[in-house]
Amino acid sequence: MSSIDELPPDQRAALSLVLRQRKGYEDLAQLLKISPQAVHDRAHAALAVLAPAQARGLDAAEREQIGEYLLGRQSDAGARLRTRTLLSSSPAAAAWARSLAAQLETLAPGALPEIPGGEPAAPASAEEPANAGPAREHPRPSSRVGGALLLAAIVAVVVVVVVFVSKGGSSSHRKTGTTTTASGTQAKVEGRVTLHPPSPASPAMGTVQILSEGSKRAFFIQAEHLAQTSGRTFYAIWLYNSPTSALALSKAPAVGPSHKLAGAALLPGNAASYREILLTRETSTRPSRPGPIVLRGALNLSG
Repeated sequence: MSSIDELPPDQRAALSLVLRQRKGYEDLAQLLKISPQAVHDRAHAALAVLAPAQARGLDAAEREQIGEYLLGRQSDAGARLRTRTLLSSSPAAAAWARSLAAQLETLAPGALPEIPGGEPAAPASAEEPANAGPAREHPRPSSRVGGALLLAAIVAVVVVVVVFVSKGGSSSHRKTGTTTTASGTQAKVEGRVTLHPPSPASPAMGTVQILSEGSKRAFFIQAEHLAQTSGRTFYAIWLYNSPTSALALSKAPAVGPSHKLAGAALLPGNAASYREILLTRETSTRPSRPGPIVLRGALNLSG
């Protein structure tokens, strides 16, 4: 395993600035007199070198996702939730993240986000957006960011306890309870939706957990027996009433040889106005309405 000191000077400089300056790639590119993509590429190349054995157990998209998370480049709460889900559900992903965090801590003490399923690397100050500007004292999180942090912690717990139900079960049911997050806040497991394929011949199956804390909600989806994604094909999660009344929630993580999928994101404030949640297979990068439905389940949220 290579150490930080053994990195090529250009990679070490890029990695150090990304972690310490808390600036976006564009700002750092001006400082280094190179392109934003070059800053990105040097920082990520350094990550691959620091823990090469663990890196080989992941595909390029997973390494990119985890790298952006550890470097504090994910300004979107949904992206951070999806990464935490990956780290919680994939031992290989968590092992690489922990190996990296142990070394990155020497460059940026206290600047790394928590790694679900393992020892926290440091307080999750990486929740600050990538373009947050020069380094400064971090204020207490706003209620919006605080809610995202709490929901992320809940999702990490649900990854461990969610269990797929058999196809013979009911299409959906509500199961409530509370979960204590790392901050000590009582968060509510509001319900679970069982997802079924439109065709009885399909082996696909899945569940969606609905999570809430205060006025905020998130969902955590798991599915299995799915066709692999490749090229421009991907899965998407939708809230749905009809073909003309549907809301795309997020693009799902890629599905590999395991034929399994796991992901999470925040729910919008108007989620209660929709009757179903769908998993669809898409080929358009910006679909205006749901593509072929792979899984669907009845949604019953209070306002």
